[in-house]
Amino acid sequence: MAEGNDTRSERYELATCPLYDSGTCRSCSLLGTPSGSRIGAKSKAVLDVLQEAGVQPQAVEPMLLPSTPWGSRAKVKMVVGGSLEDPLIGIVGPDLQCIELASCPLPPAPVQLLLEHVRRAIKDFSLVPYDIQARRGELKALIVMSNADCSKGILRFVLRSTEAVPRIKKSLPGLAQAHPWIKVVSCNIQPLPAAILEGEQEILLTENDQIEAQYGPVTLLFSPQSFMQVTPEVAGALYAKAKQWGAEIKPRRLLDLFCGVGGFSLSLAPACESVTGIELSTMATESAALAARRMGLADKTRFIAGDAVSALRGLGQASFDTVVVNPPRRGLSPELLKLVGELNPSWVLYSSCSPQTFARDVAAWQGKLELVRVALFDMFPLTEHCELLGLLRRAA
Repeated sequence: MAEGNDTRSERYELATCPLYDSGTCRSCSLLGTPSGSRIGAKSKAVLDVLQEAGVQPQAVEPMLLPSTPWGSRAKVKMVVGGSLEDPLIGIVGPDLQCIELASCPLPPAPVQLLLEHVRRAIKDFSLVPYDIQARRGELKALIVMSNADCSKGILRFVLRSTEAVPRIKKSLPGLAQAHPWIKVVSCNIQPLPAAILEGEQEILLTENDQIEAQYGPVTLLFSPQSFMQVTPEVAGALYAKAKQWGAEIKPRRLLDLFCGVGGFSLSLAPACESVTGIELSTMATESAALAARRMGLADKTRFIAGDAVSALRGLGQASFDTVVVNPPRRGLSPELLKLVGELNPSWVLYSSCSPQTFARDVAAWQGKLELVRVALFDMFPLTEHCELLGLLRRAA
């Protein structure tokens, strides 16, 4: 999956989209970059940020690409707008109206077919689309999560209230018949007229509450509210890279902060004496623990639900020779940067979706940890966004 792979590079450079060409959508910003320059432009933008932080170009590995950008996205979030007679599925435009994007080629074909099925159900079951400006209506958004081959998936209806839940239940037999790969259906309740897409309450409508998905070296379990990397092929390569580096550095006692459903923990656990994962979501830590049991790793793993700072302090004098951090785009807080530094680990693996905050945090550890290498992953094809994995070692 290296940048020099001709087949993948050619598919990437020659990609076109009618939604972009018509001016309907500009989300895949690299489609506006001339063919033949897209991968280079994206790589250069990341390298420029890293070099400003003192990262040497020779320490950065070539960007890993998906086989093709089209059909690569396993997690899709679409707002619902328009009217009951003419519902729209897409993104919110500058005028707060929905821009129709159900035909976006990034998701696999089964996801596109599912969205069209739900469009019909919107009218048939009176699932009134939410009007942002008027603050009326019930159906706010749709979220679809799937494994790589779309053999197992989750469909979530984001609603303003529970009023439409009974009607959505009535639509499930037709949904199951037309799309048997959808194993989990739920309703997320978001009553607030805010930009936050999801609410805290999740109402499960199916007997199944999880799906499993293979990501490189690990099989992970996902519930409706779990964090899922959007491009499984690239995420699998990310975890495989972590496992490769783990074989080189030979971690013994591993701490995984922001562990989610356990992607890094379970990739590295076979080579470790013990693994401790910390994640805010109880549901995610339960999924990680169950996946660990299925992999025969329960005796050397434990997953703690809680805030990273509080949970880390709660570990007391526990020592770790290797730390994995995979924070949100905003990066690590000053307090957490300090706490990780005080652990004095031999190695840190830092996964980030923001080169800017990655560079900032690496700079904050100057004198304690030094960056050895960085791998780049095109987790968000045809956009300017990039996933990074950095390996840092204790400074001499």
